[in-house]
This record gives sequence, C-alpha cells and structure tokens, in this order.
Amino acid sequence: MFGIRANEGSGLQGALPIPVFEALHKLFGVSFECFASPLNCYFKQYCSAFNDTDGFFGSRGPILDFHPVSGSFEANPPFGEELMEAMVDHFEDLLGKSDDPLSFIVFIPEWRDPPTPALTRMEESRYKRKQCVVGAFEHEYRSGTQHTCASTELYYRAVHGTLVFFLQNQAGFEKWEPTQERVEELMEAFRKVGNIAPVDSKPNTNANSNSTNTRRNSTAGSSSTTTNTTR
Repeated sequence: MFGIRANEGSGLQGALPIPVFEALHKLFGVSFECFASPLNCYFKQYCSAFNDTDGFFGSRGPILDFHPVSGSFEANPPFGEELMEAMVDHFEDLLGKSDDPLSFIVFIPEWRDPPTPALTRMEESRYKRKQCVVGAFEHEYRSGTQHTCASTELYYRAVHGTLVFFLQNQAGFEKWEPTQERVEELMEAFRKVGNIAPVDSKPNTNANSNSTNTRRNSTAGSSSTTTNTTR
C-alpha cells in the first residue's frame, strides 16, 4: 500500500465483502473496525496503524492501544503471525477486565500446516463461544486497492479457508449470542458476492473444525468492530 511499486502491500489491506459487514451490523451490532484505513474502511470509526494522519478521518489509532470496555467488535487483521497473536493477547485481556457486554468477532486464515499460535490460542480460549469456517475458494475478499482498481478487480477469491471466532465475556455472550441461525446467516453473506459460483457444500458452523489447509502466501486482512466505551 505504501511501497514504490504498483500494488505493493495491497494484499495485506484486503477487507471483508460489504454483505458480510452488513450482516455483522444486523446480527451482532458491529459498527467499528479493528484493522482498517481511511482507504478501505466500511464503518466511520475504526482502528488503524497511523493515528497521526488517520485520526482526521475517524481512526482511533492502533488496536493494541485501544481499550474498549463494551461493544461488539469485528477484527480481520493483516495475516502476520506476530500481530495476530498480539491481538489475541489484547482481546483476552480486555475481556477479562470488563463486566460490561464485550464481544470480538475475529476472522483469520485457516493455516494448520502448522497452525498459527493465534489460531491455537483462540481455539483453546476460555472466551471462545463459537467457531466456524468458510472453505477455500468459496468466498472472496475486497481488494486493498478498492479505491483505485477497476470494478472487475474489486474482489478476489480466497485461496485458504477463513476461520471465524466469537470471543465474548459472559455479558457479551448474553447480548450477542452466536446462535446457529445467526451464524448461518453470517456465513451466507460470504456467498452474496457476484464472482463466486454456487457450490454444493455448506460452511462448517461446528464449534470445532477439523479441516486442514496448507499455509500459502495469502492476500487479506483488515477488520471491524462495534460502538464502544473506552477506559
């Protein structure tokens, strides 16, 4: 995104499709993105890497410096293993300190060969309320160059499965419970993008997925979150 060559870094600025954002807002009250930028944000409030410049456009600064005590948040981080693990540390710390409703819906790649520390941590987390996966080549991401690319290049198909984790404290679970019906509607939103042909298989919405994907060089990562109160 900031390099000297065309499209450099754009892959790591990929975002969720608009129908998924709409479903997150409708079903779980999400209205704030954890990993975004002024160029690819969907909601008006978001966290981003550069608060000194992005603050003029709605950014609340880096997510690791952001301390909400309530709200329903979505996080689709850049797929760097160190950042993803630091994100899990931060979310679990916030969930453990708040008695108000607090929820994070996290989207990460299904890299299991070997599994990333963040993936393992969230599967074993005391705050995990639900886990599901959208299969490889069955969904798309919105391009990091969405502000400049042609409409025919706006979406690209994911070459890996995407895992979705619902991390919630007790109050958050009671307010935004990931029921089977809500989760199925959210997963269906991934299929509303026009470039994907219908497939016979359905998204796996079991609490624990045993499917395995080889880690690849992928292109995605940027996120969302809900209205919140900060410390």
